[in-house]
Amino acid sequence: MFENRIKKLREKMESKNLDAYLIINIENSSKPSSYYLTGFTGSFSIIYITHNDIIFMTDGRYTEQAEKQTGIKPLLFKTKLSEELKNIINLPKGAKIGFESTTISSNIYLKVLKSFENYEFIPAEDLITELRRTKSEEEIKFIKEAAIIAEKALQETLDTFIVGMTEKEFAAKLEYNMRLFGADNYAFETIVASGFRGALPHGIASDKKIENGELVVIDFGAYANGYNSDITRTIAVGNVSEKQRNIYELVLKAQMAAIDAAKSGMRYGDLDKVARNIIAEGGYGEYFTHSLGHGLGLEVHENPRVSKNSELISMVGDIITIEPGIYLPGELGVRIEDDVLITNDGCEVLTSFDKKLIIL
Repeated sequence: MFENRIKKLREKMESKNLDAYLIINIENSSKPSSYYLTGFTGSFSIIYITHNDIIFMTDGRYTEQAEKQTGIKPLLFKTKLSEELKNIINLPKGAKIGFESTTISSNIYLKVLKSFENYEFIPAEDLITELRRTKSEEEIKFIKEAAIIAEKALQETLDTFIVGMTEKEFAAKLEYNMRLFGADNYAFETIVASGFRGALPHGIASDKKIENGELVVIDFGAYANGYNSDITRTIAVGNVSEKQRNIYELVLKAQMAAIDAAKSGMRYGDLDKVARNIIAEGGYGEYFTHSLGHGLGLEVHENPRVSKNSELISMVGDIITIEPGIYLPGELGVRIEDDVLITNDGCEVLTSFDKKLIIL
């Protein structure tokens, strides 16, 4: 699997006239790319790929782990970055080396890469993000498994819910249950936003108690086998008002319409419009304040972006979220989110937790 990915990267390097590609992963700064190309899960690695060779470097914490995970005997990082790169880069003067400009600090670029006067370092992170965009069967399997873990954990947490529990307590139980059901970690800091806090699209769990008569937005995901799930469900506690139910049903209608419309070959801006138009027609257009979704995989947010201004064309193998929402400041919020694979026949929803309004 990893050999094939490196082969594809080399093909892209050739098309861009690059002589080499450099990945600098310091404190997980480029862990997704490091893992994607080699299988290495550690926090520090230097990967240098030419058309005929690959050099993998890490420090003393990871030498045994790196060789087991990558099948490559690693070089041991002993001194400072500039000196180590001088030891491994041996190309003719004027050679072009691609690198991930978005994952290194300006300090490394200015003090290390710019010091190599004989070489031209060219921002080229798009080579790997383009490869990562189309998910393989194994990647799809891993994301499905991460979704199953998260959904089992949510059900377990709902089964033990008590009115008056704080948002932090609910989030802690949910994250704990994800671990119990097999997650390596939770995908991101869990969002639990009840009542008026539901109007905060990224309302990280607080000390607020969850009370009767409130809607609760729960945005969560599991991280397992290197891949993430990302799911949102909005539940109700106790009595539900007609307004709350109508807003929930409007968001659900918009979300289902977008799922039904999702297919390969369409502009993602047009997919966003499907859901956005329904919410606007329902009178809440100004309260849908974020993009319809985003790509999902090794990272929770990755290529492609699914927004109203996106010109990207959907492709078979994309995995995206579809997550419209309505947020009324000081009052409530509703969001419903699923993970969706673009297929030859339309799309496949990878998440399965019930979307009927659950009332606890």
